[in-house]
Amino acid sequence: MEADAPAKASLDGNSTGVSVKNWVATILHYFHLSLQLLGIEGKEAGIHLLIIGGLIVAALAMLAGATLMMGVFILFLICLLFHWDWGWAALLTAVILLLGSAAAAVTVRFVITRPLFPLTFAELEKDREWLKTKTRSVD
Repeated sequence: MEADAPAKASLDGNSTGVSVKNWVATILHYFHLSLQLLGIEGKEAGIHLLIIGGLIVAALAMLAGATLMMGVFILFLICLLFHWDWGWAALLTAVILLLGSAAAAVTVRFVITRPLFPLTFAELEKDREWLKTKTRSVD
């Protein structure tokens, strides 16, 4: 009878050990799949960000040249139309360009709204909801 007790205890210990091992393996597999998805989206996001970066640099270079020429033209028009001194005309030109820059900045802020890693965030949200339902059912 004494020989049966340790065998039964060791079987229970093995099943708990196997259960824990399976649980850890499942968690590691989940994280592995999540990292794979993040890697795939990271490559896509990297290409997307590289294209956006190139477009922003090109746009800023052209914008700087156009702003310089537009500023000179506005300065010329103000001097010509209002017969102001150069200093006052330059001040009004600076105010006009500052307001235009602020409007452009606000426009850029609201136009660039594409989220990065949408699939990863969707999967994480699904997992969070699943965990909430599981923890509620356990309680």
